[in-house]
Amino acid sequence: VLVHSRLPTVTELLCLMASSLYQEQFDPEVYIGTCFSVSNPHKPGQKSVDPLRIWSLIKFHQFYSTLSSTTAQEKRLQILEFGGGPVIHPLISAAPYAETIVFSEYLGQNRDVVDSWRNRESTAVDFRSIIGTVVQSVEGRDEKEVEHRDQELRDKIISVVPCDIRQDPPVDASVQPGMYDVLSTHFCLTIGCESVERYAEALQKLSAYVRPGGYILATEVLDQTFYTLGDARFPCITINKEIIKKSLIDAGFSEEICFHFVPLETEVTDGKEVAVFSARKCR
Repeated sequence: VLVHSRLPTVTELLCLMASSLYQEQFDPEVYIGTCFSVSNPHKPGQKSVDPLRIWSLIKFHQFYSTLSSTTAQEKRLQILEFGGGPVIHPLISAAPYAETIVFSEYLGQNRDVVDSWRNRESTAVDFRSIIGTVVQSVEGRDEKEVEHRDQELRDKIISVVPCDIRQDPPVDASVQPGMYDVLSTHFCLTIGCESVERYAEALQKLSAYVRPGGYILATEVLDQTFYTLGDARFPCITINKEIIKKSLIDAGFSEEICFHFVPLETEVTDGKEVAVFSARKCR
């Protein structure tokens, strides 16, 4: 008996190749520079934080401060960062509200960047500038808080572990399901999944790590097929608001999903919008 299965699409084949492309071509230094260093039109020759990044940092701060105001004052959050890359900026506003943070990332070179920073190694990336931007410009705190937040975030990140959304379980075995108040993942799943169906399955896998009543906080680029980093070009699956919403509901999250959108105009991707979204796990 012959069993006919669907052949993968070109996009699916390209995305299946993405893991080897990432291993070979993803440059953490270039990525960090792309995240935080853009030309400052008011100060020629100087760099500033990408305005899109500022927008997302504001949304992260609003999420954690709002969540804190609706939970018991003594409650401290258990947070799992999935696919965090070589950066820590989505967690800066989380640190005051966190008890512990587990940082997971697919690429070893990216984990090394974060571990090196945590351990204050002489060759580590200095994230104080972006921490200062969040603490002072986004949160409105004074300069003294910057150094405190820098150390606080190092202390709250208790481990840096491997992850791979195509595996089951998708996070290192030391990370237990059902333990986390917040699952944080940004610009990750459309790269790691080779189809919309796999994207929905990925959210189901990640949902298992969130306790009932906990939240997912995520960022994705909508309607994109690729993004570039330096000379490297990486394929992505194309998703939209409706795909995200259905996938979240199917994964056990509430239909009351909080979306924030901002238009995207850049040569590094053909995506049209960036979405920051959050939802509460209800089952």
